[in-house]
Amino acid sequence: MDPVDQQSADDPGPRLLRAFLALAVEGHFGHAAARLSIAQPSLSRQVRQLERVLGVPLFHRTPHGASLTDAGRLLRPEAERVLAQNARLVRIARDCAVPSPSVLNIAAPLPSPAGSLLSEAIHRFRDGREQARIAVLDLSDEEQASALAGHRIDAALTWGGTHLPGLASEELVREPVHGLVTSGHPLEGAERMPLSALSDGPLLFPVRERRHCWTGLRDAASAARVRLEPVPTAPAAVLGMVADGLGCSAVPASLRLSSSPGLAFVPLPGLSVLMSVMWRRTDDSPAVAAFVAACRSAATALIGKRPDIWSDPRQAAGEATRDGGSA
Repeated sequence: MDPVDQQSADDPGPRLLRAFLALAVEGHFGHAAARLSIAQPSLSRQVRQLERVLGVPLFHRTPHGASLTDAGRLLRPEAERVLAQNARLVRIARDCAVPSPSVLNIAAPLPSPAGSLLSEAIHRFRDGREQARIAVLDLSDEEQASALAGHRIDAALTWGGTHLPGLASEELVREPVHGLVTSGHPLEGAERMPLSALSDGPLLFPVRERRHCWTGLRDAASAARVRLEPVPTAPAAVLGMVADGLGCSAVPASLRLSSSPGLAFVPLPGLSVLMSVMWRRTDDSPAVAAFVAACRSAATALIGKRPDIWSDPRQAAGEATRDGGSA
């Protein structure tokens, strides 16, 4: 046999690694086969072939499924890294092969009004790059990090921050949280809204999609001895439902820039959210670097233009440190 062929026969290629990872995640041959859209006997053969190639058992088989051996647990993150690198290789090759402009895939909390950080960052990114194309996806806080790690997106504007190794993030802006009520509400025009007001009617909140923001609101309410019972609502539906008098909500202050009629925004004291840009540490793409720089530039501009909405998170951290030191 040719040495190259022999090397290929002993190589744990992507197909075998995908079978290994699917079974590691599902813990059940039938479920893992369905995840990969292949027959269960085919999955079993691929896993056994990988074990022969590597020379170690990767799973403990039981009548109810399969669990990783010590060797399997050790090799799982390595297999994930190999597949991620393969995906990057394919993406780079396709970018070279296709002459049309590549698409930068980013995630950001939506809806995002005109003049917000997202639109300002895209404007600055496209300055001098008229052919650049950006696809914007609305993912939950938890989905953003995994989508980045899995190379499904290239960068993210996030309320949630970094949750996985291999990801980098930079804090951009902090903005207060406002209570959102319909026009004509007794608190319209008030300087502040007590947290207890959010429990007076249905609290419409995207708990699953904006879990990080919900955690901050829930903890603040708990500290104030206020019980909040949210009605899970898609982010895109919150503004319209509140305007129609179907409930209230709590939203970042930048949503005041939306042109939705019938809404009143009232500050919730002591509550704010922090937006960061997140990307893969190993991503050396010039487009990603340019987008991060555009986010940084847009944040600086918005802080200077609308200090009533956006503030510098580093300045806020410094003030908190000084306040804490003098307490």
